[in-house]
Amino acid sequence: MQKLTEYGYVQFDGQPFGNSTMEIGTNIGMVITLPIIKTVQELTPSNRASLEASSYSGNYGLEEFPFHSDMAHWFQPPRYLLLCCRVPAISVETRIVKSEQIFEGEETNDLRRALFRPRRRLNGRLSHLRLFEGDFYRWDSLYIEPINKLGVSLRSRIIDRLANANYEAIVLGYSNQCLLIDNWQTFHARSAVTSEGMNRKLERLYLSGLKG
Repeated sequence: MQKLTEYGYVQFDGQPFGNSTMEIGTNIGMVITLPIIKTVQELTPSNRASLEASSYSGNYGLEEFPFHSDMAHWFQPPRYLLLCCRVPAISVETRIVKSEQIFEGEETNDLRRALFRPRRRLNGRLSHLRLFEGDFYRWDSLYIEPINKLGVSLRSRIIDRLANANYEAIVLGYSNQCLLIDNWQTFHARSAVTSEGMNRKLERLYLSGLKG
């Protein structure tokens, strides 16, 4: 917990917690189950031409994924995401940056008034969103969009800062190695996938909280 609080992520060997991603997630926290997505999702490199544009792979394919929060278009994104390695690829890295450093210097009142919304309706609604909600940050250049001038200028600043941010690069290098990410306090990205990384396979699930 100390490392998770300080760095926004922690790596660990999943074997002591279970053989499957679901077992590991259940043993360390409260797993989120929703009807709209699979509880445990398989992540593999894919060519964008074969996928829908509603996914990151469908938009970026094997190219680098930009920094983002998972489910940033939800009114409240999931607190944690757990990645478990099933087939490692040392040529592909997950990149993590603390959200707070990206928002450094922003006025609280401006953050409150800078409004965004999901690119598409969620449950038939387009809720107003803020990038900073007091106890969590959100960011996604693809699935949320600004709806006022303050939002447009804030979006531009965040994009510029992320392009020059110092990030932590993490490689999941063996089967059952896990990466737990605080989705409220960090943004994460993926490096481009080369031919050496095409067999990479991770599993992901979301947690609303942690045990212990």
